[in-house]
Amino acid sequence: MLVPLIKNKIPFIDVRAPDEFLIGAVPTSINLPILSNDERIEVGKIYKENGNLAAMEKGYSLVSGKIKNKRISNWIQFVENNPTARVYCARGGQRSKIAQSWLKEIGVDIDIVEGGFKALRNTCLDILDSASRDNKEWIIIAGKTGSGKTTMIQQINNSIDLEGLANHRGSAFGSFETPQPTPVNFENNLAYQYLSISSSKIFFEDESKTIGRVVIPEKFFDKMTSSKLVLIEEPIENRIQNIYDEYVKKGIKNNDQTELSKSLLRKLNKISKRLGGTNFKIVDNLIRCAFEKDDKEIHFEWIKQLLVNYYDKMYSYQLNQKKDRCIKSGDWAEVKQYILSSA
Repeated sequence: MLVPLIKNKIPFIDVRAPDEFLIGAVPTSINLPILSNDERIEVGKIYKENGNLAAMEKGYSLVSGKIKNKRISNWIQFVENNPTARVYCARGGQRSKIAQSWLKEIGVDIDIVEGGFKALRNTCLDILDSASRDNKEWIIIAGKTGSGKTTMIQQINNSIDLEGLANHRGSAFGSFETPQPTPVNFENNLAYQYLSISSSKIFFEDESKTIGRVVIPEKFFDKMTSSKLVLIEEPIENRIQNIYDEYVKKGIKNNDQTELSKSLLRKLNKISKRLGGTNFKIVDNLIRCAFEKDDKEIHFEWIKQLLVNYYDKMYSYQLNQKKDRCIKSGDWAEVKQYILSSA
């Protein structure tokens, strides 16, 4: 059973090539490959042309001497810092067994993950699938854009920050400069987090099925959309301030103002059709003017225009479909107190 390894967050040495690791791994793993990308390609060609034995001989010739010693040294250092570590390759086959044997030759014992990354991956998918059928109570934190839903999620212990896992704030303006995780990594990280919560109640932010380019697994999302929700009802002035702090103030701190302006205008352009030509031109001009004059009040105005003419209309329609699931509504502080008293 691999579930205990995931629940206990056992560290893993992933000896697959870096390209394989980038596609997906488990969050407690480190990539210390036995073959580099180029070496793996070369060995793969030999395997196709001449079979497994010839491929193994090629692999041993490529990874020998100082190269071999360096890779073993990296494994030893990790095991010394993580005595419970295990090693895996793609399917628990030759690469992990060779790494295990090389370490054993110098007196270091390490267990292999039977079935390798494929088995770990399938276990993560099973966790997410069973999560949709378990007895835990899910509560969804809803509210219009800028209500502080993510901030609340981050302040609750038995919660999962889906936007944090997706590295995206969940709206047309929500992308970061850093890339989103691969679908495999998003799902694996979600499985790890879910399994780490022992509480019978779990809180999630109200999300669309897609967060940027990442997709919440179907059955998992279905349970979210049928769960009870609490609704944050904040005045528009507070929501404008929250959005300004998150998207402008923090953005200016982390970026050049010119680059931030260009980024916001690019994102605005993506919703131009849904916003409508007149509204798009108004917001576009306001953003340009706000940055040119470095004027906080003009920033507030373009944010208000977006909320009133786009986000609030869209969310009000969506919320109307969910109102029968609402068990509590109030301002941010009231909802936070309710959650803490019932968590």
